[in-house]
Amino acid sequence: MDPAETTATASLSLSLAPPTSPPPTLALVGQVPTEDNHDFPIKVTMLPNKGRSYVASRTIQPHELILVAEAFGTTMCDPWLDCGICHYCWAEIQDPKARIRLPSTSPFTAAVTGVTVKGVKGRKQETVMVFCDETCLGMYGPDVAEMICRVEGKIRRTWSDSGTRAWKLRSEERPFLETMAVEPDTPSTSSAPSIVATIGRHYSELVKQALATADTKQRILGLSDTDLSVFLNTTWTAIDGLILEQESWILHATTTPATTKNDNQHDTRESHSHTQAQCEALYPKLAKLLLAGNNQATIAPKTSDDDCETIRLISEILYRRQLDIRANVSGSAVNRAGVGSVQERESAKAPAAALKEKSMVPGGNNGSRGGQKATFEDYCAMQSNELILFRQQLQEDIDSQDDQINDDEPEQEQEEHDTQHQQQSRESKHNTNMKQWRKLLSILPNHLLSCFYVYLRLRDAYLLLTRENTITSPSNTSSQQEHQITLSIDNTLFRTILYREVANSFGIRDSSDELLGFAVFPRASFFNHSCRPNIQKKRRQSSRAVRARQMEYWSTSVIQEGEECCISYGDISTDIGERRARLEDMYFFWCSCPRCLEEEAKVIEEEEA
Repeated sequence: MDPAETTATASLSLSLAPPTSPPPTLALVGQVPTEDNHDFPIKVTMLPNKGRSYVASRTIQPHELILVAEAFGTTMCDPWLDCGICHYCWAEIQDPKARIRLPSTSPFTAAVTGVTVKGVKGRKQETVMVFCDETCLGMYGPDVAEMICRVEGKIRRTWSDSGTRAWKLRSEERPFLETMAVEPDTPSTSSAPSIVATIGRHYSELVKQALATADTKQRILGLSDTDLSVFLNTTWTAIDGLILEQESWILHATTTPATTKNDNQHDTRESHSHTQAQCEALYPKLAKLLLAGNNQATIAPKTSDDDCETIRLISEILYRRQLDIRANVSGSAVNRAGVGSVQERESAKAPAAALKEKSMVPGGNNGSRGGQKATFEDYCAMQSNELILFRQQLQEDIDSQDDQINDDEPEQEQEEHDTQHQQQSRESKHNTNMKQWRKLLSILPNHLLSCFYVYLRLRDAYLLLTRENTITSPSNTSSQQEHQITLSIDNTLFRTILYREVANSFGIRDSSDELLGFAVFPRASFFNHSCRPNIQKKRRQSSRAVRARQMEYWSTSVIQEGEECCISYGDISTDIGERRARLEDMYFFWCSCPRCLEEEAKVIEEEEA
């Protein structure tokens, strides 16, 4: 869904791959004509002033199914978490007795072969996910559902000022991050070497670098795409630097519990409890430190429903990314092993071959409507809208207030902050560094500050879950530990997921057009908009025999070979002014489709007459 070529060139490359590496591309059958896929009806191509888009690779007749897209990540709106709508197939649950409701504290087990899950009766406000029955839960993934329920329990907890007292900010004299190996943010089956990132600067130096790039909102707005990318990368890396500086004290601290001859177990539990309090205090403390100051950001004690929806989506995509990586590693291991019979090796390759064959036609094999499974690589092939969203939000901030930065106001507020903490010697170094950080915050759009808050909430939840896993599962065997997936995130991965969802996700609606939630269909993201579309999207209907969470795309007229295939981004029944304003606000482009150009010409003609 590339709104415009300018957006495509402005999109920030968030991959850690070397600059010479090409961006990830969607492995769509039909991009490269072959003997096997010559009849695939659409392909991705670059169009002037539009970027990547689907065009017809042959003449398409009306009412022809041309694509079935599989959802890679979904999130339900909070009002619909426990209203009888299945989180997998998005259908109204017909059999209440078979329904499975999973609260945030829901315990359930998954065996290596088969899944046994029992419905859990929880209070309505605690329910996180609902499924038609075990079939839908099994297709969604019990492990994924369990993880999302656990994350929900952590992000819903209240951040209180009293809770932050358990953690006092530490200071590090050394650079916050040294040379380390980093895995690519897109799983790949290639034998590319590990990527190494070297960052050896303290976060305070990065803040100064960001301010040296631009120190007012107007100057930020005037930055080129390249300079703005550097500015944002530097700002986000500074946040990670402070986080890592503090988190390392918890993750790498050696705790020696006090023991007595008579009550070992009691003292050990007290030690765990003390460390738990520190873990729970860390991110509320960081949020107060990073987001308080000369800006309009509020540090909410509780996560809003909208933020919870975003976090659930990011968490699901992160988990499925880990599954993709694991599958690719397992596949590579099979190819490298060189053991077993030829028949065994061919059997291991069979699923991949079947998937490839299935994707040769838009609806699957033999006329089936099944879509090809989406991957994190497909997700990363979508366009990132970070730069254009940042510019839009910054311009709105400038328009809503005078762009006069009072240098004395942050100075005065910092003096009050320093006075308040002058007795806390361990935090004095941070107070000095925070002066520059607060100056930087004052020139950032409020939307970005909200993203910082969501990021801190995510890292808080993942830290607590990691600690939970360590404490509650110390007796796991090596095979069980290998099977367990632990979520972690940094700013690069967070932005990769968040800003590709922006303007690329689709609303999931019921028969009465009520918005139930959102889903990301990576293979459908290359349908551009037209106010006179020739493609209609329909949600595939589920039944007891067929469970699906897919979107179907049907032609509505004859589409000639080489003609662009377009859908509509929402309501197109309004006049040209309303349509263009909505599209510019939500999708960051000024519509110049044939219908808009015709109506614009007509308006100009009437005005001249």
